Amino acid sequence: MDGILEWAVTALVLAAVVPITLWVAGALYFDACGGSRWGRAVTLAWVGCVAAAFVFWDPLWQPLVAFLGVTTAILAWWLRLKPRQDRDWETTVAVLPRATRTGDAITIENVRNFEYRTLTDFTPRYDTRTVHLANLRGADIILFNWGSPWMSHPVLVFDFGPDGRVCMSIEVRYRKGQGYSVLKSLYRQQELIFVVADERDAILRRTKYGKEQTAHLYRLAVAPDAVRNSFLDYIAVINGLCETPRWYHGLCANCTTSFYRLPHSRRLRDWRVLANGRFDRALYDNGQLDQSLPFDELRRLALINDIVNAAPEDGFGDHLRRELEKHRHER
Repeated sequence: MDGILEWAVTALVLAAVVPITLWVAGALYFDACGGSRWGRAVTLAWVGCVAAAFVFWDPLWQPLVAFLGVTTAILAWWLRLKPRQDRDWETTVAVLPRATRTGDAITIENVRNFEYRTLTDFTPRYDTRTVHLANLRGADIILFNWGSPWMSHPVLVFDFGPDGRVCMSIEVRYRKGQGYSVLKSLYRQQELIFVVADERDAILRRTKYGKEQTAHLYRLAVAPDAVRNSFLDYIAVINGLCETPRWYHGLCANCTTSFYRLPHSRRLRDWRVLANGRFDRALYDNGQLDQSLPFDELRRLALINDIVNAAPEDGFGDHLRRELEKHRHER
């Protein structure tokens, strides 16, 4: 009986030690060593030392205490790493938006409105736009997908009627030379940015000028007050990031979970918030998309690639929605 108990305790300890060891290895490799070649040696030495301690050091509690002490010290160091504003940023995320409010009017500076020839060949251009809360008519969500059934990128489009539309996209603020990595995003390697963009910029850079992504646009079926509160939450975060940068995190602070951390967001407790390649189905099941059509039909009619890639520059957003409505009536 004592042997069984000892085996069970050992199994439980190892079940906790192994994932912690691997996480610390990643922190040492990415955050302490910058992903360098010598960083591999450091991480291998860490894993080897942990393994040797638990194999050759008895009784079990002694290597466990040593392991927890070292891990606590590394975690304390890791938590002290601070995000920064002064990095060599990729051009598309180099400029932070900023907003000011005067009564009902909100003026947003640095609205990205690039003229793309390809994803790497473009003319940077930023606008200043003023919208009035009284003109806020609703919001659309666009989901971009690059082929994965589990991952997509959501963009919210706030419709201010005569003031036009404003796109909000929660993204990684890439440094030059960086690309997206799920593993790297779990460490302190990338900052967070709330991009404010012209609708044409936000859509075409993903559907036409870069590696093609499929895009689906849905009108959100939510109360006007909820749309207004979400927009104001975005504005507050945008201004906050100008003063205090934040880390991007692939699970806790990504393009979807960051939205649900906004003050007025109604928490959506659904696994598809993380596996957001199926986020549109989660919104539909939660009653936040049009319920007059079966989901598969709604999704088919929401595909916008052919429309936007041939849309005129003038009246881009209005053209898109007229064509979507026409296809809906023709179905």
